Amino acid sequence: MPKNSKIVLLLAVLVAGNILLWTSNTMARRSDAFEQIGLLTALRRELVVSHVEEPDQEKMLKAAVRGMISSLDDPYTTYLFPEDIKQFDKHVGGTFSGIGAEVMIDETLNRVKIVSPLEESPAWKSGVLAGDIIYEIDGEDTEGLSITDAVDRLTGPVGTEVTIVVRHKTGEKETIKITRAIINIQTVKGFTRDKEHHWDYMLDPVNKIGYIRLTQFNKNSGPDMRAALEQLNENGAKAVILDLRFDPGGLLPTAIEVADMFLPGGKKIVSVKGRVVPEDVTYSTDSGTVFKGDVVVLANESSASASEIVTGALHDNHRAKFVGTRTFGKGSVQQVRPLATGEGALKITNAYYYLPNGEKIHRVKDAKNWGVNPDPGFYVAMSPEQIKDMLKIRRDSDILNDENGSEIRKEISPNWITDNLKDLQLAAGLEAAIGKIQNGEWPKVGTEGTDDVRNAILLENLIRTRELLQERMDEVEKEIKKIEAGEKIEEDDKPVASGAMKDKTEDAELVPAE
Repeated sequence: MPKNSKIVLLLAVLVAGNILLWTSNTMARRSDAFEQIGLLTALRRELVVSHVEEPDQEKMLKAAVRGMISSLDDPYTTYLFPEDIKQFDKHVGGTFSGIGAEVMIDETLNRVKIVSPLEESPAWKSGVLAGDIIYEIDGEDTEGLSITDAVDRLTGPVGTEVTIVVRHKTGEKETIKITRAIINIQTVKGFTRDKEHHWDYMLDPVNKIGYIRLTQFNKNSGPDMRAALEQLNENGAKAVILDLRFDPGGLLPTAIEVADMFLPGGKKIVSVKGRVVPEDVTYSTDSGTVFKGDVVVLANESSASASEIVTGALHDNHRAKFVGTRTFGKGSVQQVRPLATGEGALKITNAYYYLPNGEKIHRVKDAKNWGVNPDPGFYVAMSPEQIKDMLKIRRDSDILNDENGSEIRKEISPNWITDNLKDLQLAAGLEAAIGKIQNGEWPKVGTEGTDDVRNAILLENLIRTRELLQERMDEVEKEIKKIEAGEKIEEDDKPVASGAMKDKTEDAELVPAE
């Protein structure tokens, strides 16, 4: 046989072998899948036929679906049953009314957690704080409640009321009554208002330092941000402080538009990629640049999603100095996919956002790195009590009345901000901007951050453990009072044993990841 024929024959054998191997592997995977489906079918059949009580088959189906999704450890992937689709479409369309807060499920407590209330929203005005755990909604316990159900209960017609019981980070429980309203927020704000109640974006007229607070990324945020920056340019601003604290995020195109206003052309803003989603990188443009002076970004643990994208884009490209604390770590992309059967839809996480330096924004289980971190020397933390005092002063100053804007403008300094506004992070940001303008270099205004980050994680875990213990203690106290009052204790109301309390607290991570 000629040499070339032997080579052709050998290649044919190899190709055939690979095809057989691929076919075999594919059939094996299909076989495994059918066996797993068969297990579920057999289990359902036995329960329906043999259980002492007749099961609710629709309830069983929903529980199976939710259990399958919960195994992903991804609170943002959810199944929308047919009855949920209309409500979901209403939310996405922006025609709903509610309390105005970004929520998630706290995995340790298995309850609804406030990521951040939206400024000027009913939740914000009623005193709801970032990090609050919602224990009750209209008298119903929230333990085990899904994100979809939580949003459904918190939203409702304009003018209706919802009562929630929250536990603040301080450990204090509070009952808050909120009147629902259309969430229509002005997202771009300045430092103070003038006599006509328009925002004044110049923080420090002496050093020509502006201040812009962005509370959310919606379709109007881009044009409003551009107008604010152009106003600062006209007034000769040398630097601007961009405040993204407590910003829960919003639209990706708006985040890209805002980042582009500060960056020169050709800089990486963000990339998106997933297991089955090819990488898509977005770069800045020369035409999008609006402000060329120095920039300080303020962000904290309640800055999420789009606000993390902007913070990371400006920080990684050395366009801004980031002052504050590590951001929240919400950098996942969700897509709604109607099922082929027509029975509902799957809102599925199919990709993650990545910073220009290549790091993933999203915080996954057991992750050591997530979000965006300030540089060493610029980590400035605030305690829950300090944040509460600062937000109260901010809320009061944001109220539109005859007093706001009528005061004679005082000379602004970092010390004045600390004493009068109780805002340590804004004071540090202003100190950094003044130093850069006067000396040409960024002065360190905070700590190195390593120990602070570790302690912040430890504090967060300890607070969660305290909440778990407090919850169990509350239950025990109720049972003690029942017994002392001579009430009959039903089987379902038996006191919580110390062992049960131990089981509930074992999941709490007491030692932060190194």
